[in-house]
Amino acid sequence: PAGQPRGGGRAGLFLAASLVFSAPAWAGADGDSPLSSWDSAAGFAGSLGLETCAAVLESADRWAAADCAADRAFSLALGLAQGQGKVLFGEGFSLTHRMSWSPFGEGLAGDVDMVVPLASPAALGFAEIGGAGAGNSAFFAQQGVTRWSDGHGFRRNDARYGAAWRFMLSEADALGVSALMQENLERGHRRLVTGVDYEGRWGRGWAQHLLPTTGWQPGRTGYLERAVGGTRLGFGLDATSTVSLEASLSRWQDDGSGQPFMDGRLGAAWKPHPWLALRAGWGGIGPAEDTGSLQLTLSVPFGSGARGLPAWQGLGVAGGAAQSAPDLWRPIENVDRIQTVERVRPVEDLVASGAVTARFTQETFATGSRIVLEVAFPEPVAGDVRLIARLVPGGDNPAVAGVDYVDQPYAITVRDGTTTGQVEVQLLFNPDIEAEGRTLSVEARLAS
Repeated sequence: PAGQPRGGGRAGLFLAASLVFSAPAWAGADGDSPLSSWDSAAGFAGSLGLETCAAVLESADRWAAADCAADRAFSLALGLAQGQGKVLFGEGFSLTHRMSWSPFGEGLAGDVDMVVPLASPAALGFAEIGGAGAGNSAFFAQQGVTRWSDGHGFRRNDARYGAAWRFMLSEADALGVSALMQENLERGHRRLVTGVDYEGRWGRGWAQHLLPTTGWQPGRTGYLERAVGGTRLGFGLDATSTVSLEASLSRWQDDGSGQPFMDGRLGAAWKPHPWLALRAGWGGIGPAEDTGSLQLTLSVPFGSGARGLPAWQGLGVAGGAAQSAPDLWRPIENVDRIQTVERVRPVEDLVASGAVTARFTQETFATGSRIVLEVAFPEPVAGDVRLIARLVPGGDNPAVAGVDYVDQPYAITVRDGTTTGQVEVQLLFNPDIEAEGRTLSVEARLAS
C-alpha cells in the first residue's frame, strides 16, 4: 500500500567475467563430429567436467540434456572465474551467490556479489587503527545485483557498486565502513548508502544512512514511486555459534505524502551450515500492520565444490562465535533491495503537462458525417477518468460553429487500466461549404 516502503534510466555496472579455455579435439572413427551421437556427446561432456549430466545426455530428452549442460557449464565458468580472480587479485577475491525464499508473497530472490581486493589501506595513506596492519585490514570494491519480485509481481533488478574498508580492533573484533550506490535497472531509482558494520565477540551490528538521488518515477499502472531514504540500525546477538537473536529499527524520511515514520523488526536466525540460514521475524513498529516473515537463504561461494561440503553444525556451541575470527573480506550483505514508497499518479498533472492528446480517428471526413473523437493517455489510468471534449475551429479555413458542427460538450470516459476513450459525434450538413473544405480541431479537459 502507498506510504509503506517496499523493497523496488537503464544504466549501471554489471558483473562480468572473461574466461578462455580449450577442449581436446575430437574425431570419430569415420571423421564424424563427437556430437553426432549421444554416446560421444556424453564423452565430450565428461571431458568438460559435466559428468553429472551424463545420464541425461544418454537419454532421449534433448531439452533436459541442454538445460543440464548449460547449468553445469555456467557453474564451471563461475568457478573458474573465482579461481582466476584469486590468482589475479589475491585470496580476498570472491564471487558469492545467495538465494532466498519466503512464503509471505516475496517468493524467490537471488543475489550475486563480487569482492575485488584493492590497494592496502597503508598504501592509500590510512592510519593504522587498533593495531590494524598487514593482514589485519581489508580494502575492497564490491559489485552485485539482487533480483526479486515486489508485492505486485513485478520483477526487479537492483544493482550496487562501491567500496568498503574493514580492520581489526582486536583479535576478535572488527569494524568496517562502506559506501555503495544502488540502482534499479527497470525504474531508474538511485540511492547512496553509507554504513558502518561491526563483528565481534558476541555478535554483529550495523548502521546505515540512505540518501535517494532520484525523484518520483513511473511505477505500476496509475502510480508513481520513489526510492525512500532514512536511517537504519540493526544488531544480532549470538546465543550460540549458529543461533542468534536479531533486531532492526528504521526511520524513513517519507511515507509517500512527505511524513517521516518508523519501522522495526524483531527476529531470530539459525545457521546450522555455513551455506544455509533460516530467519524468522515479526514487525509491528510504526504505521505498518503487524507482519510476519520467514526466509530460507542458501549462500554458496562459487568454486567451493572442489573443497567439499562444510560440516553440519546444528545448534552450535555456546561461546563458539567468540572463538572464530571475523571475515574481513565478506561482502556487505544488507544493501540489497531498494525500498520505495508510492502514490497515485495525479491525472491533473498528465493533462496539464500536455501528455494527454485529443484527436480525430480519421484525417478527413465529409460534411454531415459521423466522426469519432479520441482522448489518449501515455499510460493506463488508475480508476475511470471522465473528460469533456469540444469541437473548435482550426487551421487557415476554420469551420463555423452552428454551420459545420454543434458547439456543445461531449463526455468521454477512459476506463480503469486503459489508455484511450472515444465518443461519436454527428457533424452538421453544410451544402454551401467551399470546395477546399474547412478545418476542425478538438480540445479536451478533465470533467469537473
